[in-house]
Amino acid sequence: MLRPPPGNLSLGGLRQRSVSDASDVSGNNENNDNTIPYDVRDEEAPQEPFFTSAFQTALQNGLGIANKVVTAIEKVIGSSEPSSDLGRLFKDARRLGTFRSSDTRTIAVLGDSGEGKSSLINALLHVPEIAKTGDIGAACTSVVTEYRQKTRDHTAPITIEVEYLSKSEIEDLIKELLWNYRQIFLPEVEEDTVDPKDYARYQRESEQAWSALEAGFKHQRGFNKQLLSDMAEGGLAKATSKLIQWAHELQWPGDGSSGTWKATADTAEECCEKTSIFMQDRFWPFTKIIRVYLSAQVLKTGVVLADLPGLQDTNLARVRATQTYLMKCDNVFIVAKISRAITDQSLKSSLYSILARHAPVEWEESGVKSLNLAIVCTKSEDINQKTARREFCGPDKKISPSMMEQLDKEIEDARRNNDKSLKKQLKRKHVEQVQEFLLIDARSSHVKEGLQNAYASKIPGGRLEVFCVSNTTYEKFSRKGNAEMVRASGIPELRRFCHTITAGAQLLEAKHFLQSTLSSLLSSVELWASSSQPHPQVENRGQYDESIHTFLQEITAEISNKINQSKAEFQDSFREVLSDYLEQRNHFWEDAAETKGREWTSYNAWCLNRGDHATPKRGHLNWNSELIWKMRIELAYQWGLLEDEIPTVFETLLQSIRTSLLNLQSHLRGKIQDIEYKFSLVRQDFAREVKILRLIQRYASEPNDSSYIVSEMVPAYRAAAGESGTGKAARQRSIVQGRITNGTLFPHISAKIQANIDRLVQETFRDLYDAVNIVLGLIVSDVEMVLASKPQRVDDTRNQENLEEERRKEELKAETRVLNEKHEELLASISHI
Repeated sequence: MLRPPPGNLSLGGLRQRSVSDASDVSGNNENNDNTIPYDVRDEEAPQEPFFTSAFQTALQNGLGIANKVVTAIEKVIGSSEPSSDLGRLFKDARRLGTFRSSDTRTIAVLGDSGEGKSSLINALLHVPEIAKTGDIGAACTSVVTEYRQKTRDHTAPITIEVEYLSKSEIEDLIKELLWNYRQIFLPEVEEDTVDPKDYARYQRESEQAWSALEAGFKHQRGFNKQLLSDMAEGGLAKATSKLIQWAHELQWPGDGSSGTWKATADTAEECCEKTSIFMQDRFWPFTKIIRVYLSAQVLKTGVVLADLPGLQDTNLARVRATQTYLMKCDNVFIVAKISRAITDQSLKSSLYSILARHAPVEWEESGVKSLNLAIVCTKSEDINQKTARREFCGPDKKISPSMMEQLDKEIEDARRNNDKSLKKQLKRKHVEQVQEFLLIDARSSHVKEGLQNAYASKIPGGRLEVFCVSNTTYEKFSRKGNAEMVRASGIPELRRFCHTITAGAQLLEAKHFLQSTLSSLLSSVELWASSSQPHPQVENRGQYDESIHTFLQEITAEISNKINQSKAEFQDSFREVLSDYLEQRNHFWEDAAETKGREWTSYNAWCLNRGDHATPKRGHLNWNSELIWKMRIELAYQWGLLEDEIPTVFETLLQSIRTSLLNLQSHLRGKIQDIEYKFSLVRQDFAREVKILRLIQRYASEPNDSSYIVSEMVPAYRAAAGESGTGKAARQRSIVQGRITNGTLFPHISAKIQANIDRLVQETFRDLYDAVNIVLGLIVSDVEMVLASKPQRVDDTRNQENLEEERRKEELKAETRVLNEKHEELLASISHI
């Protein structure tokens, strides 16, 4: 069983209680006895630099320095109105005095209904019932729900944000739902002419589509199955038009025109009640995402838990949305009962089915190396002890026979003595518990080793992270405050792993706060305190001021030009590496696709299945994969060149901007580090953008439901599937082959690639420009603060009020220098981290 290591450290120093702490939201303190509930804040921190005692101490000291600056400035201000410069510094100091890292990492939690996914989220959050458990209908499989740490702006215990689908997204969804519902009524889709497995799937998809449509429109007069299943000419257009009209007339809670709805809740129960209207009834088919902001220890270090329930969703629009969200996540937890991990001969066909669906080619070739994947096996407490003893107890096995025999003896002795006293009963119960958890631990180790060995080749670094947990054990014993049994549940270990995911980003942001932002504040305050000291009159001061302003403007313009030039160079590189190549190769790819298409002999089943189908005679065949095989192979090298270009572009630009700013060195204490940090953030953001670039690559190279090839071919497949009567096969072939050879298939795919990458570049360089402008603004403010001070002759006569103001500024200057010394000591203490 897990043992707590010595010297527990509260995560991120976030030990303070508040009325909105997770323990208060969950109502864990409502016990009838004097039992103290388990305190999640006492858990051991991960072995990461950010969580070390040295760094946490430095971080707290840094916050203390910022707050002392606040106090020092308050003394200067007194009861008077501060100047604009001092007011700005005062606001900056107060903001830094409450610094909290804002960078996040999203963990997607995937799992089928009944696998314990919602219970797992409740346990990780340490908030029972915040994620609704149990099967409450189709809505559970349709709405992405994010759990995020509440911010200073969230004053209630829980804040809820709901985002609706846009009008175009709703229209796409309705069209997909209608197709799914109507496919069962297509000509020749009948039980005796279609493979029973295929027919069962069509029927399931049709029933799921009906559930969604009924939920959204059952309140409308005129909505019925006859409207949806009218297969006569014009029937589909009529149904589509009517449903879209009704959808646009839907009365959302609050102001539906904004596309969002916000509310607050005091308890998890109230939160579930308020979000349930978007998970059931008329709204859930058109709800895009639900965000829940609360205070939970696992979220305080930047973790975002995302419940992606749509594993069984068959609607193409929903599948595409889930795929897009999934590929943007930083980590993926696949949740399945431990019994499945043991009994399934092919884990790939069960736990990994969703990933294979998202990226089938990549899965076959390289596994999930583009995803940071972990498997969470739930219900570890569900064990057959007799079977487990046979498998894990014995010579050269995980549990020695002597250990198990000793426990058996203690239990038997307690029974034989037949001592009814409470003390004896508790002792026997404890021994039985120890014995059970020995077996549970042995089985968990066995499962971990088996999964890691089986899938080492498909995971980055060759190691698959596997966790075996018991949500039931955690919930039961966390209420009772039994820390040993809580650790045995495996939840604290998994929560600790969540913290390691964000540790790097937290360290980077916190180091910037200490090394750059705090340094910049101290420098600016000292500069302000020194700026109005008596000094000789500068000759031609007006000319001098104007020259400084001109120089600042020149530097700003120079940096702006460098960013624009870098952007242009990157766009040129993109055109050279990818855009021109696409145009040159389109017709070759069409020829290769046409050649593959000629090999196809059976159309109906493949058209009904979006080109991806299998039969006993022909085996599995993915038409979409065959159509883009040549493009995928040839583009692989070009994608690599484009990715390699990105770090070079940014390093060159950073050095160029740094050179420009060195000309302002006398005013730049901390500012150079500011620029470098903001570039590091942009690099981080661009690393995520590179992930989007890879997502674009996946859309172009994978035959999944979100791919460009499926998007282009689906209308042809569906048109062909609607054919019937004499000559049906010939017409189906003509429709599908005509789409392949009409000269637009690959140009359309190329256009989508170029448009998405161009948008990516525009957004990235805009963010870069904004980040640099923020730092330039601080530099300009400091310089103008000096220039704006009124010079005085040394022999000027000053009144008592001026003397008092100067005395306060001298005190501020002296105190700032003391704080600077403490800050230097602080930086020295973390120089090795």
